[in-house]
Amino acid sequence: MNINDFVKAHAATQYLGASASTQATGGLSLVAQAGLKKADQRIQAQVNTTTAQLSTFGKLQSAVSGTQIAARGLGVLGSTSTAAAQKSAASDFTSAFNTALASAKTSAAQPGEPAAAQSASRTGNNLLRALGADSAAVDALKKVGFSLNTGGSLVLDTKQLDAAQKADPAAVRATLNKLGQQVFSAATQELAGNGNVGLSLSTLNQRSGILKSQQATLSALGQGASPTQSNTGFGSWTNWGVSVYQQSR
Repeated sequence: MNINDFVKAHAATQYLGASASTQATGGLSLVAQAGLKKADQRIQAQVNTTTAQLSTFGKLQSAVSGTQIAARGLGVLGSTSTAAAQKSAASDFTSAFNTALASAKTSAAQPGEPAAAQSASRTGNNLLRALGADSAAVDALKKVGFSLNTGGSLVLDTKQLDAAQKADPAAVRATLNKLGQQVFSAATQELAGNGNVGLSLSTLNQRSGILKSQQATLSALGQGASPTQSNTGFGSWTNWGVSVYQQSR
């Protein structure tokens, strides 16, 4: 018996009357109760999955925001910035960047909506691409001590950075500025409403709201209330039953 069947069965009791056994349980037959419980369990499982995925994307949003801030710090280093200030900004950036990459991997691996997982993967890839679009940019980063290790994390060789600063401080600052500006732009796009992180969070929040609304309606039904046009948006028992059954599969 699917959810539409037991919804119809419960609707009939509103007109034909319920037996003593069904009246004691809000007017639902035992079969309808079992169907209602099954639908509620299915929706609850989806709520749990969506909540967990929302949590990982919230952490990803925070991590990308941290990268955005750190990248901004690199991008605005001025001609009067000291070698120590540049090294500190570069170190902060490296740490924030790696946190964002790790968070993107975690979000991509989290069970749930495939589209959200794919968006998390794209976020990590887009941040990596922002490091350097061509060999010249990559070479410039290597000269100031930046490289990617075998695990895909960004590494900063501070000794090499020190040496580069002594040899050509203006070139080092220009490289750090460019790196910061490129990653800042990429992070900003990921966080935007139409970006991978921003859009995924919006979609997951919307899905969470729909599922919780379905739970509330199922709870009301279990207590004998009738879903109506005003409290379900579906207009009738049949339409409501079909919608909840299809959306909770």
